[in-house]
Amino acid sequence: MSSSPLRQFINHLESDGSLSRIPVSVDPVLEMAAVVGRVCAEHDGGTALLFENPLGSRFPVAANLFGSQKRVCRALGIGDLDELTLRLDRLLALIPEPDADSLDRQIAALPEFTRFAPHVFEKPDPALIPMTPPDLTRFPFLQGWPDDGSAEGHPRYITLAQVITTDPDGGTPNCGLYRVQVRGERAAAIQWKEGSGAARHAELYRRVGRPMPVAVLLGGDPALLFSAMFPLPGDLDELTFAGFLRGAPLATAPCRTVPLIVPAGAEVVIEGFVEPGETVTEGPFGNHSGYYSPAAPAPLLRVTAISHRVDAVIPATVVGPPPMEDCWMAEAWERLQLAFLRRLVPSVVDIRYPVETVFHQSAIISLENPDPAMVRNIPARLWALPWFRSARLLLFVSADAGITGLSRAVWRSINVTDGAHDIVHDPASGRIAIDATGSRLPRSPVKISAAVATLVEQRWKEYSLP
Repeated sequence: MSSSPLRQFINHLESDGSLSRIPVSVDPVLEMAAVVGRVCAEHDGGTALLFENPLGSRFPVAANLFGSQKRVCRALGIGDLDELTLRLDRLLALIPEPDADSLDRQIAALPEFTRFAPHVFEKPDPALIPMTPPDLTRFPFLQGWPDDGSAEGHPRYITLAQVITTDPDGGTPNCGLYRVQVRGERAAAIQWKEGSGAARHAELYRRVGRPMPVAVLLGGDPALLFSAMFPLPGDLDELTFAGFLRGAPLATAPCRTVPLIVPAGAEVVIEGFVEPGETVTEGPFGNHSGYYSPAAPAPLLRVTAISHRVDAVIPATVVGPPPMEDCWMAEAWERLQLAFLRRLVPSVVDIRYPVETVFHQSAIISLENPDPAMVRNIPARLWALPWFRSARLLLFVSADAGITGLSRAVWRSINVTDGAHDIVHDPASGRIAIDATGSRLPRSPVKISAAVATLVEQRWKEYSLP
């Protein structure tokens, strides 16, 4: 229980040349984020980074750890992202009639899923030592953009915070990835979205008039980080899903000052309580849109304890216009979501989130043997699912078109759509779906003959072309 999964992952990356160490002092305020952003823009996401000497702190910072498809696969212990689709396909095949509204309960009832439920140890993780007194300002948390947190003068954020909560009865655990604003030695603001697991728990605590215990984890097994990031169905347990992803249950241990069980192996665990209705103004915060999300009320976490490894590494990410690290992480969700969609909407063959649209749930979706009636019906079915409620654009293509990227999909949409019939507009929300399957067209597509394609393939070396 005392090993460091994050440190092991970093060592693996270094062994295969995927990690760059930065030995000089780098300021976590803006400078570090500028370095990360420049590396993320490199071909295939650049390398992972280990800032060994952050200015003002003894704890190193690891960034861009998951900033390539190869590193995402390594983090999840797979050779290819399509393995995620296949594994979840096999699990969902055990549900005779999957239902979108109860899919979380249907999955949770499967023995093939529950066997990955966490193992619980009786005592706190012995690898973590208490910080006395607790002090968030001793860690090199980043300021990503100049105006971050400017509403009330708190610019630093914990950006890969795995936030664990439960309902007032101690059941239904939730682990979500929320941004956490550092507001002093023992105070932080957590911006969880309305409808999220933590927000639902906070409302239950408000109703009973009790402070809500909260634990914030940094590091640990990468499978939990991904599980916390994924918008899983309903109240599906992220800790058990992390076990499913890694193929073995997580080990968990009790916190020291709050009644919560948290995964072992973390670099840092921050404990505290959120008082019902107590909020502060958090933000603004620079995000993937290229603009700042506005300042808004956020629950205030009053810290009661901080524990950390002696040699703790602080994981961090920078959120901004693509390409950034989170674009690569989202590819893992894309492959899992495909398995869900295939069971809920069987005509779906594939889904792709282009980097330019991924954070608005706007996707290219390929369909098997589409016809106009089918394509007009499917957007409503997808918009009813939580994953697509805010999808600004759904672009449908035919599976036989082989569309995997935005460039070719846009080419198809311009050439085969009829503006009068192939654009579905939802006036209430402004959402749009485009039928670019070409199913209305009587024309035959241009294709190289199979015989000539084979001939060229066989003679390619004779042509003396690269």
